[in-house]
Amino acid sequence: MIYRSTQSNIFFGKKFFVGMLFFAVLILTAFSPTLTKQAFAQTTGDLRLTTSPLPINLNVAPGSAVSADIKVKNDGTSTENIKVTLMKFKADSVTGAPMLSERESGDQYFDWVTFSDNSFQLPVNEWKTITAKFNVPSTASFGYYYAVVFSRADQQVAVGERQSVINGGTAVLVLLEASVPNAKREIQVTDFSVDKQMFEFLPANFSIKLRNTGNVHIAPRGNIFISKDNQKDIAILEVNPSKGSILPDSPRDFSQQWLDGFPYYVNKTQDGKIATDDKGNVVQELKWNFADASKLRWGKYTAKLLLIYDDGKRDVPIEAEVSFWVVPWRLIVYIFAIIFFPAMIVYIIMKWSMKKVIKRQNKK
Repeated sequence: MIYRSTQSNIFFGKKFFVGMLFFAVLILTAFSPTLTKQAFAQTTGDLRLTTSPLPINLNVAPGSAVSADIKVKNDGTSTENIKVTLMKFKADSVTGAPMLSERESGDQYFDWVTFSDNSFQLPVNEWKTITAKFNVPSTASFGYYYAVVFSRADQQVAVGERQSVINGGTAVLVLLEASVPNAKREIQVTDFSVDKQMFEFLPANFSIKLRNTGNVHIAPRGNIFISKDNQKDIAILEVNPSKGSILPDSPRDFSQQWLDGFPYYVNKTQDGKIATDDKGNVVQELKWNFADASKLRWGKYTAKLLLIYDDGKRDVPIEAEVSFWVVPWRLIVYIFAIIFFPAMIVYIIMKWSMKKVIKRQNKK
């Protein structure tokens, strides 16, 4: 009997809480428009050509050759005359993003590369496969980093200083490693952080800053494991799912977002387009999916980063950790107000009634 009574009380308590939560949400969405908006910077871009794969990783012994097939598709509205040219890239010293540049004196490794077609016609919505062949001399060692550029045959392409995109074309990055015994592979975590120490609602944005302290490019991979009170993981986020590489003696920044909550911020749309404010920033609003009400996030969370990379002999793990809080304080205030004020009214009425009863008794 005690067990049933306890279960009944627990069940009633859960129903009461959910009911109060639902009522609070209705009031929240109706009377607190400032809670449902948040602004972030917006960037846009436009491409005429689609290329695949991106990027290309090749490993070859010095004194031999290796080939790679590159596919390009015309996403424009008319047939294009396309040419294939070669550039190089290095990592930005701050973010690690690829920075494209023209051939310079001393770049003999450009002469290693030949293409099956240096120019061709590409009809609308059709693919073309180009084979790039790399004849690597016996003196080669470590890494060489190319950008295979597709552009209109009658136009020049160029990049400015510290640019990771080209004007008038698109590029496929090729990372070529000439395997030698003294290659060094090593990655270090220089920073693992979250964009806020306290959130009202998700998403939480994680920043992972790595540095390659070796002499060949490496593609680390792994996950972020999120838990509450160091108990069972409630979310697992993948880091570097595209297997992007970090160039030698260079940094690389990765990011990941956790938005599996109730509610959470999403980009607001208007007439089928992402809404922006007067400054051009994207406006965000809260998404309420009551089927996910059990995912209301509150309390302290811990995010553990676990990455691995191949040092040529085995998989090497690297780890980092960060903690943060989620406190839906306005929602808590609304729920408290909904529960507290009716109780206060009942208390005042009862107290007033008791006083009247006491006065009547005293008169008698």
